[in-house]
Amino acid sequence: LPYRVRWQDLKDLFRKAGTVLRADVSLGPDNRSYGYGTVLLATTEDAGRAVDMFNGYSWQSRILEVRLDRLPADLDNPPGPPGGFLAPYGALYGHDQPSTAGAVSRNLFVRNLPFHCQWQDLKDLFRQAGTILRADVALGPDGRSRGFGTVVFATELDSERAAKMFNGYEYNGRPL
Repeated sequence: LPYRVRWQDLKDLFRKAGTVLRADVSLGPDNRSYGYGTVLLATTEDAGRAVDMFNGYSWQSRILEVRLDRLPADLDNPPGPPGGFLAPYGALYGHDQPSTAGAVSRNLFVRNLPFHCQWQDLKDLFRQAGTILRADVALGPDGRSRGFGTVVFATELDSERAAKMFNGYEYNGRPL
C-alpha cells in the first residue's frame, strides 16, 4: 500500500468491490504504515471481486498485491481462559478502526465451538443477543471446522450484550 494511506482510504477504495465490514492498515509503534493492510468484505463474492479488481491495480504510484487472506497460525490457539471465551476480536487483534483503549467492537471472536457447528448454527444461537450481520466458522484446508468463529453484530450494544450472555455458555456440552 502507499505509505500515506489510512484505513478509511482503503475502505473507500474497496467499497467499489462490495460491502466492506472492516479495513485496517498495519501501523508500527511510531504510527507509520508498514505498507500493507486487510479488508473484510461481507461476502466471498465481494472478496473474489476485490481480488479481480485490485490485484495489480496501480494506486498512488504503487502496484497493489491483493489476495484472499489466510488465518494466522496463532489463531489455532487464541489467547484466553481455558475452556473458551468470547471477546471483541477487533480489540484483541487490532482489526477494528479507529480504536481507543477499552473501545467496544461489533465483532466477537468465539472459540471452543463443537466441530459440527456451522455458520448458520452460530448465527441462530447469537441472534438472541441482537441483529447479526455475519457469522462465520473458520474452516481448515480440508473444509472441516477449526473450532472457532466470528460474529459481526449490527451495533456495539448487541455485541456487548452477546459477550455478557454467552461468555462461559455451554453449547452442546462445550463452554464458549
